[in-house]
Amino acid sequence: MTKLTMHNDESEDPEVARTLRAIYAAPVGEPYWNDLEARIMGRITEVDLGWWAELDRWARPALVAAAVLVLAASVAMFRAHQVETQTAYENILTPSPVPVETVIRPTLEGDREASLRDVVGHKERSNGRP
Repeated sequence: MTKLTMHNDESEDPEVARTLRAIYAAPVGEPYWNDLEARIMGRITEVDLGWWAELDRWARPALVAAAVLVLAASVAMFRAHQVETQTAYENILTPSPVPVETVIRPTLEGDREASLRDVVGHKERSNGRP
């Protein structure tokens, strides 16, 4: 089994340890760190991290869709109003197949009501003469 090390022990291979330290060592000098900070901050300002940025992309298509929906609903409501008005005019102007008296006055049922209807109907036919 092999021994895993981080090459912190220079006794095993001092040349490899020095090379690795040189590769992974932090750069020396202020210009590197200032440049790194400027690049990081520049990238942060380019990237929009808010959820509202996604909504901003959808604002124009959403407004167009809403306008189309409102227009379609308006046309449908206007057409329904036209049909309703036309139907109402047709119902008023078309003669009823049932006599108006039957529609206005309910029909009496039963023997007693039939006798009363005959008496009242006879009086109406004779114009009030007995």
